[in-house]
Amino acid sequence: MAYSEKIPGNQESMEIISKMIQSARKDIEDNSFYYLLWGWLVLIACVLEYVLLKSGSQFHFIGWVILMPAGAIATSVYGYKQEKRQKVKSFIDDVIKYILIAFLVVLVSVLAFMSKLGLMTYPLILMIYGMWLFTSGGIIQFKPLVIGGIINWVLAVAAAFVSFENQIILLALAVLSGYIAPGYMLKARFRQNAGRIK
Repeated sequence: MAYSEKIPGNQESMEIISKMIQSARKDIEDNSFYYLLWGWLVLIACVLEYVLLKSGSQFHFIGWVILMPAGAIATSVYGYKQEKRQKVKSFIDDVIKYILIAFLVVLVSVLAFMSKLGLMTYPLILMIYGMWLFTSGGIIQFKPLVIGGIINWVLAVAAAFVSFENQIILLALAVLSGYIAPGYMLKARFRQNAGRIK
């Protein structure tokens, strides 16, 4: 049948999938901005909250109130500009987009119920961080993100058994290992790949 000849064979299918993954890798590498932005914002908020807690301030949470909305605005502006530049979207792009939406919905839900969750809030946030890092890292086959996700899960378990002050320290370690370090690695790899293309 003439139609059957148009169906790609196994080798051709693998090449198509490989190209889709490579495209997704490039997009994620470009998106190192998000990992670095949120990694640094959360780290600064953690350090500020820890210092203010130690000093006895009742406004120890002020860093989160200021930095998180600022991060959301920066993300929206950067994302809008990036989407206008991106001409082609792959299936992998859509997969990552829906996983990210699910991640944000669950994260916001946990934050909304902080008063009821109490000391389990940060452990749950770390679990959610780990899910996003492990999944996105697995999709683009980038081990630092996968490892960062696993570290976040381990720290989430540890955070369930320590005081609130120590949970802040663990959260800071989590974003260092899961967002900031992999973010710089993604940025470096993108620059290296861009140099090869040139």
